[in-house]
Amino acid sequence: MRNFFQHFFLFTTVIILSACSKLEDKNPFVDKCSQAEKAAQQILILNNFEKNKFKDLLDSRFFQFKDLFVEAENLTDIEWEFLAAISFQESQWDPKAQSNMGVRGMMMLTRDTAKSLGISNRIDPKNSVIGGATHLSNILNSIDYGLTESDKVNFALATYNLGATNVNNAIAKSNIAPDLLRWDDLKKELLIIDGDDLYFKTQTGYSRGQQVIDYVERINEYYILMNMYSCKGLTNQLTAASGT
Repeated sequence: MRNFFQHFFLFTTVIILSACSKLEDKNPFVDKCSQAEKAAQQILILNNFEKNKFKDLLDSRFFQFKDLFVEAENLTDIEWEFLAAISFQESQWDPKAQSNMGVRGMMMLTRDTAKSLGISNRIDPKNSVIGGATHLSNILNSIDYGLTESDKVNFALATYNLGATNVNNAIAKSNIAPDLLRWDDLKKELLIIDGDDLYFKTQTGYSRGQQVIDYVERINEYYILMNMYSCKGLTNQLTAASGT
């Protein structure tokens, strides 16, 4: 599974962050974090308020749940930083979060998804994090299309947010061979797909398709910030160990 993430950010407009990740071990640690720092400087979507809020909640809220994300990585082989980025986008790490569509918990599971995973209490942090990670892992394992592994990760995120049926319908309209499909191709279809029964349009004019695109690309950038956090923690450990 980890090969999904090794080249994930080659597809995005920022510098690849696997340089800071546990996935990449051939470069010196300092170089990894240096590259991640450069990537953080190229964040395009998140504004300063959002980045500062993320930092504040890292300091005040995330620490109590970090071990759950590490446990979820051990169970699913999906990086804990990536899972934490999804959870922040979904709920800002609030176990009691609930949307107006009825999804709940840190990973915002639907009632049907939770039931399929054998979860009865969606606001229990461990149930939600492990359940959400398992659900994403199942999605990733089901994706047999996409030009690159980075595309597949983005398709999986879109599916997590929108559901497999809606994503598959959008893909079918692209008329592109499945093994050549890119995230940019799906984005184009999401922007023009219609159907009131799919709730692609909202009363505010903010299309459901655009919501999915923003969802995926914001997670990409929160993943950058999570890697910066991870690097900072490791840097502090090395500094303490060296006594400098």
